Amino acid sequence: MTTYSKLNEQLQGRNRDSRKISNNTYMVRNGGNISIRLHNTNVVTITPEDDIILDSGGWHTSTTKDRISGYARIYQSDGNWYITHGGKVYRFKDNMILHNDGTVTGAAIDDIKEDKRIKAKVKAYAKACADAVPLPEPGAGDCFYCHMVTESNESLGDATHNTEHIDLHMAEGYIVPSLVFHALKESGNTDFIMTLVFANPDNYMIDMAKERVYKSVYRYILKRKGYAV
Repeated sequence: MTTYSKLNEQLQGRNRDSRKISNNTYMVRNGGNISIRLHNTNVVTITPEDDIILDSGGWHTSTTKDRISGYARIYQSDGNWYITHGGKVYRFKDNMILHNDGTVTGAAIDDIKEDKRIKAKVKAYAKACADAVPLPEPGAGDCFYCHMVTESNESLGDATHNTEHIDLHMAEGYIVPSLVFHALKESGNTDFIMTLVFANPDNYMIDMAKERVYKSVYRYILKRKGYAV
């Protein structure tokens, strides 16, 4: 079991405050605690009492899961993360605490019906986006949070961890070209696919374009709703 004292032994000398342990991952002193920091998120924080605080930063990615797995027993089922601690299983939630005495506080409620409701809503919206292809080019008239990007090319919605605008789009049936663009890009679609999706007046290879939009938007939104994809 990883303990605060073991981590403290690794933060000595020139590396007293910070030490690189993997790609984009550092062990850092965080106040009186020690954290495992992936990019800008302290995904694991261990206190001097050996309590463990987990935080995905809102992104349930395979890399985040891998970093957490070094300090907690985590597994994935049906798009959800689960933590085993003290002989019991808990659904993952950001800032949940695995106490040294085997108890857990801050775990999420495992609600299968709610999961199905959310996924059905996301599927319906993804289908609506696909049905609307070809779409106009993304532009300034799109949702501010979907269209605006930071210097690192991250959407404003992602940069501020704001997902309320996506909920509004789904409720209103508002198809946002910028959201579709970011979804396609995140899924690794090429420039060729982009030309099929946006401003394709001849409907060239339209079925392929619709399929890519559906899958990409579905995964994109589920990820922002806290599901592992």
